[in-house]
Amino acid sequence: MGLQIPGELRSLLDILGYDWPASDEQKLFELGRAWVEFSDEVNAFVDSAVSAATNALTGNEGGDIEAFQTWWDGAESPAASLASNATGAVVGGAGLIVCAAIVLALKIAVIVQLAVLAIEIAQAVATAGPTFGASLLEIPVFQALARTIVGNLMQEAVWRLIDG
Repeated sequence: MGLQIPGELRSLLDILGYDWPASDEQKLFELGRAWVEFSDEVNAFVDSAVSAATNALTGNEGGDIEAFQTWWDGAESPAASLASNATGAVVGGAGLIVCAAIVLALKIAVIVQLAVLAIEIAQAVATAGPTFGASLLEIPVFQALARTIVGNLMQEAVWRLIDG
């Protein structure tokens, strides 16, 4: 399970009208690593396929061997296709790792913003006596600012994920 919101801040997030992001950055990171590791397996398979093809071509002659070599060396040969799959696995894995980092950054930024809001509310309550309650009028303003900031953080995370 990824980073979770501290219980004390959950009610503040509810007051702002947002839900805690359900994305699990640890799972995204693990999945990204699995794809990157899979590319190593694909590359190893490509190496063994190239070795087998080289063995088949070495010392043999004829039209069938020439046709096989033409097919094997072509742009859409099995080796080229598998190599591009390995590249795709690395790119996909890296993308998932970047997504995990964005989700983690979002969660940390939301926690920081909620902590700031909690401090501002506590400060307003603490100064309510000397200000004859006037400082309590700041609380809705603090909430509105925090709501806007958290909304902007979430929107920015979504755009980062969509834009790449």
